[in-house]
Amino acid sequence: MNTRLKYLALMIATLSSSAWSGGFALNEQSVKSMGTAQAGRASSAVDATTTYTNPAGMTSLTGNNISGNLTYIYAPADINNAQGSHAGSNDGDMIPPQWVGSGFMTHQVNDDLTIGIGNYAPFGLSTNYEGNFQGRYFGDKSKVKVIAIQPAIAYKLSPELSIGAGVSISQLEGILSASIHPLVANSHLEVTGDDISYGYNFGVLWQVQPSTRIGFDYHSKTDYTLDGTSEIRNLNPLVNGNYAASLDISTPASFELSLSHQLNDDVTLHTSAVLTQWSVLENLNIKNTGIPAAFVSNFGAINEVLEWKDTWMYSVGADWKYRNDLTLRAGLGIDQTPVSDAHRSVRVPSEDRTVLSLGASYVFNDKLSFDTAYMYLKEKTAHVDAHKTVSGTLIQYSADYGGMAHLVSMQMNMKF
Repeated sequence: MNTRLKYLALMIATLSSSAWSGGFALNEQSVKSMGTAQAGRASSAVDATTTYTNPAGMTSLTGNNISGNLTYIYAPADINNAQGSHAGSNDGDMIPPQWVGSGFMTHQVNDDLTIGIGNYAPFGLSTNYEGNFQGRYFGDKSKVKVIAIQPAIAYKLSPELSIGAGVSISQLEGILSASIHPLVANSHLEVTGDDISYGYNFGVLWQVQPSTRIGFDYHSKTDYTLDGTSEIRNLNPLVNGNYAASLDISTPASFELSLSHQLNDDVTLHTSAVLTQWSVLENLNIKNTGIPAAFVSNFGAINEVLEWKDTWMYSVGADWKYRNDLTLRAGLGIDQTPVSDAHRSVRVPSEDRTVLSLGASYVFNDKLSFDTAYMYLKEKTAHVDAHKTVSGTLIQYSADYGGMAHLVSMQMNMKF
């Protein structure tokens, strides 16, 4: 049971990436930024989504602004060269298609002060292997959903320099299941957990010259205390039932530096670099309570060493004003994974990624505009090599995962 809780913690930690690290972070808060592979995300400040990407950018917006978007995520996967101690299938395509949405609103109080609020899903994961998956003893179903609300405020210190800050209130819900023992038919464990926590972000926007902006955004480390229930089914009448479990975990801080430069009247270039401090995840300490005394030695506290590493994401992109009412975009990004070969699991078979994107904006009038973007993510082949011993029985599974993702997004923007 503590092993499955370990994977729940690992999965949740991976989800907290500010870009795409680990494979399952959601970063579709701004469709315009998606069109440039997130390049210029902290420096462009062109619609209400800047409430999340850099709250200082809200001072660049006049009047009242509303942005709402929706993204469709399709992430097929191939499993090759699978081997294991127990038989099973390896169909892949374990990530069901998902819809993700968010909404933002800003209000200009006066020439210097702007406030805003956002509602979005910063992290999310849903993996569901087939029932006879060969690696089912290391995980067969995972689902994590995080919903956040973020009020923010921005102030213009001078015509060239603005600062901003936001506070995020987020609710995390997680479900995790796996088969337990190959010698006990249909033995299964499902872990659920949830928590509400708080974080913040801080941003600076500097208009270096009329054609050049620099943006900086910091997202804080967030501390969660997950209170959960572990349900054991069909293992042994002495242990079948529900047990309490708890886990303290911190998700890493991130720093983003972006630059946007207007090359001429029609073309604007963007670039970004993001550092995520994954090294905060050195180990996981999970505690289980209420388990019968005979099984405490197997299902008590656990301290698991992770030794994750800090990662970088880099991206470049451009906007091209094709005509007054139509702007086209493109971008390229490279993103590192924090997961080492030793800690890669069937739940998080993550590797480094290359990101390509295209986007467009259409302006209907001075009050209404529409954005769309397509993003393609290609992951390096990820090798999973898992093994453990359960009640004297050795369980092994290894495979090569080939992953990719297609994201299609739409966004409406209103000014009034």
